[in-house]
Parts: sequence; C-alpha cells; structure tokens
Amino acid sequence: MSKLSKRHFWDWFRRHHPEYLTLNKKSKKEAAYWLNELNAHLRAYFKFFGFSLELQQERTATLTITVNGKSIHFKKAEALVAKAPEIPGWTFVALEDPRPVDFLLAQQMKDTGIDPRELRFSFANNDPQHIALIVYHPLCTPENEHLIYQLAHTAVYNLLGERSFGTDISWLEVANLSSADPDDVEELEALPDRIGRSRSAIVVDSRGNLVSMD
Repeated sequence: MSKLSKRHFWDWFRRHHPEYLTLNKKSKKEAAYWLNELNAHLRAYFKFFGFSLELQQERTATLTITVNGKSIHFKKAEALVAKAPEIPGWTFVALEDPRPVDFLLAQQMKDTGIDPRELRFSFANNDPQHIALIVYHPLCTPENEHLIYQLAHTAVYNLLGERSFGTDISWLEVANLSSADPDDVEELEALPDRIGRSRSAIVVDSRGNLVSMD
C-alpha cells in the first residue's frame, strides 16, 4: 500500500477530469496518454487498482475503481471511492457492475470461434458460500482449453459483476460438453439467478433475530 493519501489521488483527478470527459474527441495517442496517466496514479496509490471508464453521454461519465474481482481488496476500492469529491458530470463507483455476457469479448470470440451465449455450466459442489463451476462447450479440447477458460472466466465475471464474482465463485474450470450430465447443465446466462436462489434466505423475526428460512 502506498503512503500517498486518498486525497492525493482525488486532488490530481479533480485537476485533470476534463481530459477524460472529452476522451472520445482526442486522438488515439492523446487518449492513450491520459488513460496511462490515470492507471499510473491509481497504481501509485495501490498496485492492484484498475479502472473502467464509461462516457455515458456528452460531458457525463462514470469512473469505476476495480480490483479485478479480488475480494481481499474490495474494502480498499470502497475506501478510495468513499473519499471521492463531488465533481459535476461524474459518478464514482467501487467495483464493476454486471455487464452483458459478451462485454469486451470480441477478440476472445474471434480466437475461439465461440459465442459465450453458447456456454453451459454446472455446479461442481453444493456449497453456496464457495461455489465451484464447470463451464462447458462442445468445442473444448486440451489444445484450446486455455482460450476457452479465458472466455468463460470473463463471461462469468461479466454476468455476475465484480462483487459476486469475487465473493461467490471459489474456482472455475472448463470441459467438453460431452463430459457433462445433461440433467445438471444450464445455460451460462442463468447463473446469476441460480446463485441468487442458492443463497440461504435470511429474515428478521419479531424479536429482531436473524432466522434462516432453509
């Protein structure tokens, strides 16, 4: 952890935030410079920080501070965002929200010839607190397994969002669909709902106690 204060980062960002609001109007070289500057300043504060930047409409943007699903660092991202100043035109968020399953997967789809909507999954264990996933595709082989793993890993991250991915998923592996039990396999896009239903239902009773509804 850097000795730089959270305020140091936000003071820097306050001075330069107009550069990011107009990022789409810059040349590729200039845009790359400012993205590298943002990355460098974040990593100077904490080496595991990353970011995603969404220009929602003209002069409106969202900066998300991410730790790439590493739950051990979630609190650091939340603490940094908690210190964010109010800057017109900006929203600051800790941890990436769920996205469409194919978000930023164009290159992996090209490399594998697989659309992530074709992926199927099953649970490899019965522990809702530490979920193990097997993701299947009929084209998965020992030769392309590493490419399909990268595709599946990002697809699951996209569907669940960073918080759920980091806290709910224990491990993930890929396999050929022929190895799956047909009765256990579901479409990958059903995963968020299945994880939600697998969690214990907790309610507060009339005495203020937490009670499991399982």
